[in-house]
This record gives sequence, C-alpha cells and structure tokens, in this order.
Amino acid sequence: MKENKLLKNVESLSKLDVLPIFPDKSNEQNGFSDKPPEESENGRLLDLEERDEFQPDMKDLLKERELSFKNVEALFENVKAPKDLDRSHSTYGKEVVYVYHTHSRESFLPYLKYTDQPEDAFHPKANITLVGEMLERALERRGIGTKANSVDIVEELDAKGLKYGSSYLLSRDHVRAAKKANKDLDIFLDIHRDSLRKSSTTIEKNGEKYARMLFVVGTGHEDYEKNLSFTEGLHQQINAKLPGLSKGILTKDSSQGNGVYNQDLAPRSVIVEMGGVDNTAEEISRTVEVFANALSDYYWHGEK
Repeated sequence: MKENKLLKNVESLSKLDVLPIFPDKSNEQNGFSDKPPEESENGRLLDLEERDEFQPDMKDLLKERELSFKNVEALFENVKAPKDLDRSHSTYGKEVVYVYHTHSRESFLPYLKYTDQPEDAFHPKANITLVGEMLERALERRGIGTKANSVDIVEELDAKGLKYGSSYLLSRDHVRAAKKANKDLDIFLDIHRDSLRKSSTTIEKNGEKYARMLFVVGTGHEDYEKNLSFTEGLHQQINAKLPGLSKGILTKDSSQGNGVYNQDLAPRSVIVEMGGVDNTAEEISRTVEVFANALSDYYWHGEK
C-alpha cells in the first residue's frame, strides 16, 4: 500500500483519534525512522499520547471482506525459522505461556481487497490470531511451552448478543479457564495490532523492516505495579536487542478505557500490540523472533 494514500485519509483517521505516538523525524522520505524514541530511566516513554480505544460496530466486524491472497494463513505459517537458536533450555512439555486475543478479528490491510482504511481492518480468518500462532511456534523453538488460544471472540459476542465493548469480559473467561486447567501457566500475553499507520508502526534496521511493538498496562487494579515491572523488563530486553523496536509502555486507567485488561488475574500479564494495520507477515515475523528471544532471555535468566 502506497504511503502517500495517508494524506487522503487524514479526515477519516481523525474521526478515530489514531494519531502517531511519535513523530518520526528521521528518514522521512520513506516514512520510517531508525531513531529510537526518547525514554525515561525505567524504560517507559515520556510522551505517549492518550488514545481512545476504537470500538467498531458488530455489523462491521461480522463482514467477511475479500482477501488479496487465496491462502493468507500460509504467509504467516511458512515463515522461515532462524537457525542460530539457543536450544539448551526446555520446559519439558509444560506450557508456561498463554497467548490469546481479546480483539481476535484485528486484521492487516495489505491482505484485504478494496480498502485502505483502518476501520475496515477486520477479518474472521486472516487476523491477529495468526500472529499468536506464529509467536507460539517461535517460543516453542526456544524450549518455552506455549499455548495459543485462537478462539473467535467476535463470534462468541455475536452468539451472546453482546457488543464489542464486552470483549474483555469474554477473554477473561478464557484466561480464567486456562489458569484453572493448567497451574503451570505463568505468562499471559494478549496480542493485538495497532490502528496507527505504517510510519508509526514500522522501523527499518539493516535494510529490513520490522513491525514495532507497544505494551499496554492497565492501572485500574491494585496490583498493577507487578504487571508494570514485568513489562518494563520485556521492553528493556527487546530494545537491547533491536533499539527502537519497542515503543514502550502505555499505562491506562479505567477513565481511559478498560483499565484492567484482565491483568489482575496474573502478575506477568500484558497487552502486546504487534505492528499496525499496514504491516505485513514478513515484518511481523521478524519482530516475533526478536520478541521471542527477549522473552526467552527474560524467562530463563530473569530481568537484566
């Protein structure tokens, strides 16, 4: 998708309140920035803008838009795994990471025909759950037992006659059921994608593009500092490996959205926004590998 289409979409984007978190000032000609954002000592961003959570209508979510490729799933499944992996650790069959998707139909515009609008980026099959499965495979290759839940939350909402705003109530049921069924689960990752455009969700390093990451921690419960500490460790590990890949941590209380995001259920739980509406499977896969390396280091060796 051509970047100059962004100018034509300013009016519609403004209605969604999706403004860039960071103004990219370097390498502006191609819309990407190699310059990491300014950070505070604890790793959280100093100038994250508050953004409302986009709440699409259920009728729009239930549309099955035509895909640009017949088998988009294969683009996410057939990503080559890196060869130089540390395979010296293993959880020996125990699943310790739980990956799920509260907004399970969040999709990517490069794979949808006839639209370049963020509000249209939803699909029942070609969506963020493919990224969760990609992350599951990446962590498993590093010896970390992982369970990816790819349930269609939108389908469950429709069956119960609920609106999109109830998504966290339903995903909460899945997290609680997973915890009850498996006491070994330790880390809970709610994987999303951002609604921002490519210049804000992509970074180029050594000639390759990566989907940038953003963490969201809800401060609407009394134990949020445990979630925040865990997330700060991940953020620092990621940017130590590829500076600027993680944009940082957005903290939100109950006046700014859900405010809890099911993170009261476990101290090591967080929302991970993986890229945005314009990112491709290749860009996301590169980021997933960096994230899996960082999470592996954090899990096996602790915060550094």
